[in-house]
Amino acid sequence: MKSYFRIDEVTYSHLLGRLNDLHVTDKRGTLPDFTFFHKDEWLADTAVIEELARHKGEWQVNLVFAHTNNPMRFIRRQITSYSCPRKASLFASLMRRLAAKDQRGTQAISINDIFVAQN
Repeated sequence: MKSYFRIDEVTYSHLLGRLNDLHVTDKRGTLPDFTFFHKDEWLADTAVIEELARHKGEWQVNLVFAHTNNPMRFIRRQITSYSCPRKASLFASLMRRLAAKDQRGTQAISINDIFVAQN
């Protein structure tokens, strides 16, 4: 009979401490960094764009909320994923219509409005 793997208490606490540090990026955010989320009035004037991306064998449904006056101000949210691309496309269009303030889709973003530096 094989014996179970055992780890001493000091090593285990050190391992847990290192695992907790994995979620921290370079530095902690300050309060001004979170004003982007607290001042969310701009979300009322956004165009909602659905995005389908193949990731790990499934089709991810993402919604992009882009401000109509300043398209460089946007939020991308992952909604769900499906194994069937047809089902993912249908669900993405339904979620876009539900999330959009303008359900007819008259608010649009032009690709020319987005500045991308080709450095």
